[in-house]
Amino acid sequence: MNINENGVLVFILFISGGIICLFLFIKIGNWLRAKRLRKRFSKSRQAEKEAEKILKKNGYVILDAQKSKPLLITIGDKIHRYLVRIDYLARKRGKVYVVEVKSGEKIPYITNRETRRQMLEYYLAYQPSGILLLNMKNKSISEVKFQFESTIRQKVIKLVYFLAGAIFSLILYYLLQGGWR
Repeated sequence: MNINENGVLVFILFISGGIICLFLFIKIGNWLRAKRLRKRFSKSRQAEKEAEKILKKNGYVILDAQKSKPLLITIGDKIHRYLVRIDYLARKRGKVYVVEVKSGEKIPYITNRETRRQMLEYYLAYQPSGILLLNMKNKSISEVKFQFESTIRQKVIKLVYFLAGAIFSLILYYLLQGGWR
């Protein structure tokens, strides 16, 4: 072999080795990611099974699990459809609750922005009596309540209804006292 043949052989070996290493890197990375996801989902499933026991122990009746609800969002002229999936729908004393099970380290707290946004999305999508945050780290159930300030329009509507009711009551009283004879 001369230098040209050795150079071509070295180049081919170099490219082939790079391709093989890149292929192995991608395959091993995918395998490790899949393994982590399986472990995470397994942990989530175990937490949700335990969550069912905690809910039942605290007097909740589970109505549905992993329930999805389609929502539509219009942006400009385009309609976007997506699903909102909750962990559980439960009832206690006639009230229906959306239950979110959290088992991570920092996620179970409403002070976490992602958790808060998720709870608000559930509240708007399902319009339940309440939202329950089940913290599997300390096995606690917390009711999450959103309190919105009234807008001026909402206050005016309430005032109009109040005045309509008051005027109706006065007219009814007047009629009952023998008015308009």
